[in-house]
Amino acid sequence: MFHNINKMLLLGILVIAVFMGGVNLLSAAGEKHLIVIDPAHGGKDTGVKIKDKVYEKDITLAIALALQKELVKEGNIQVILTRDSDIELSPEERKKILEKIKPGFFLSLHINSGFGKKASGFELYYPGFKGDMEAKKKDKDSASQARNKHLNEAVRMAHFIQRNLDTLFPRKGRGIREADLPIMDGLLIPALVVEMSFASNTEDKKKLLSPKAQVEIAKALSKGIKSFFR
Repeated sequence: MFHNINKMLLLGILVIAVFMGGVNLLSAAGEKHLIVIDPAHGGKDTGVKIKDKVYEKDITLAIALALQKELVKEGNIQVILTRDSDIELSPEERKKILEKIKPGFFLSLHINSGFGKKASGFELYYPGFKGDMEAKKKDKDSASQARNKHLNEAVRMAHFIQRNLDTLFPRKGRGIREADLPIMDGLLIPALVVEMSFASNTEDKKKLLSPKAQVEIAKALSKGIKSFFR
């Protein structure tokens, strides 16, 4: 029950924050860009185990908070986090946040695992909107154009982020790929999932557990996002 109340309060606060700040979406510096950053997992949904009592949910949150801190320095970027504490959110609850807020971009932070101990580096995934074929048939013009626009924006963001993460993970970028992202079904929002290295790799794990490296990852992501919005 406590978690449910927290979730309702979170969604309410997020919506209020956006609408109260809506008056200032246009400033002297130009348009304010709204981005939703999603630290994957949370609460009982721990994600992959990094170390004893340290899980994916902890690292994604730490990096998301550091990323928010970096982005707000820009002045023309407004940041909303799907969670800023250790609470559990279902995919449906995350989707509701996106439907309410309608951000200019959605960035979801994850940590990879598996594919053997040698697998390392980062991966970037964008939604291909393959699941919306019926919608495409019904509306071949405006909706299709919007999908193509958001797809192009997601790929462009991916290239900016890839360029900056390459400095932290030299020659370890595993590419930009299309993937089925259920949370994005029916949503016309540019989106990207960042798998920020492998918990199953010894070197990657050291970086993930280092507060300094977490900030460096956040700064690399921030540089990519800032370049995209310029």
